[in-house]
Amino acid sequence: MDINLNTKRFPPPINIIISYPKHQSHSVISWDKVIDKEEDKQIFYNIYRGLSKDGLFYKINNHLLNTNRFDDTVGINPNTTYWYKISSVYLIDNKEIEGNLSQPVVYQVNNLNRWFKKMNERSMWILKNTAVLFDLYKRKTEGDLCKKCYDKVRGNAGNNNCPNCFGTGFVGGYEGITQIYIRQKPIQQSIDLQNNGLVVNNLPGSWTISKIQIKNRDILINPQGQLFSVLNSHQNHANGFYFHQEMQLKELDPTDPLYKIQRVTLYPEYD
Repeated sequence: MDINLNTKRFPPPINIIISYPKHQSHSVISWDKVIDKEEDKQIFYNIYRGLSKDGLFYKINNHLLNTNRFDDTVGINPNTTYWYKISSVYLIDNKEIEGNLSQPVVYQVNNLNRWFKKMNERSMWILKNTAVLFDLYKRKTEGDLCKKCYDKVRGNAGNNNCPNCFGTGFVGGYEGITQIYIRQKPIQQSIDLQNNGLVVNNLPGSWTISKIQIKNRDILINPQGQLFSVLNSHQNHANGFYFHQEMQLKELDPTDPLYKIQRVTLYPEYD
């Protein structure tokens, strides 16, 4: 029996306020605490962010929040809007019981630099017309150590094809965190010598304006379910502003063990 079916769900927080006391790229979200007047349960919170009122929202806190405040770092792309929703959560036997999301509250970035605004509008136009929404799975660098292959002497995984950690040394190997728009560039080809002979690799270049730092061996998944491993990436800055992030990708063979990473629902369905 699923205990979530008949359990009480608390209403979402109200009086959500967004401010930026330090800098335009640093927003502070605060709200009224939700109080359990009947059983005095401790109430936690999740906070979700999206780029449009009716679009997709993704959770931006890694752990349950036990305060009614969250500090967020956002891009300074001019005239970009960030929408936030918050939910109330409590625990039963270490299981999270989450209520509905709050109504969305908007934060507007006002960067008046004309040069940056012009370049940003160009990038946004390109992304909206030719980019594809990819799932981003970050390679784990912390967590529960893999009991199957972790080498305590060397301090890393002993098997790159381990079905438990996928060569990261940490259980699960990868964590799905969000979706980002990726524009792919023309494919470059390379030839590798493997056990079964010469193999031609298709290496598509790509770029995004997301500020999430994408690193070597992170995984991107396109809407068709194809997996791409990040070979390298670097962030470009212009005139003192973050501009975009370029990456070199490698499409993985469907038989690659990474196709068995645990997929997660990045965006919860709430009213």
